[in-house]
Amino acid sequence: MLLAKIAAVVMLVWFYQTAKENAQEPFKWAIIGLIGFGITWEAAHLLTDTLTENRVIASTLPAVIATVGAVLIRQKLLVDTKRDNS
Repeated sequence: MLLAKIAAVVMLVWFYQTAKENAQEPFKWAIIGLIGFGITWEAAHLLTDTLTENRVIASTLPAVIATVGAVLIRQKLLVDTKRDNS
């Protein structure tokens, strides 16, 4: 759970900084990133709790999956920003 909290804060800052660098609304991007991370983490957490009894996997894997999800969300926001600026 600690890993997920740390990753969520890192994603929040990363989305905020990326938005500022691309002249977008930083708070909007930060909230989108945090919500996307949270939803992905919760879905992965429910799935890993159902599929495994191993506590290490059940606590670590959702954070990793949520981080990947947040990276994909960020990429989508960047693509949309570049498309709108073209």
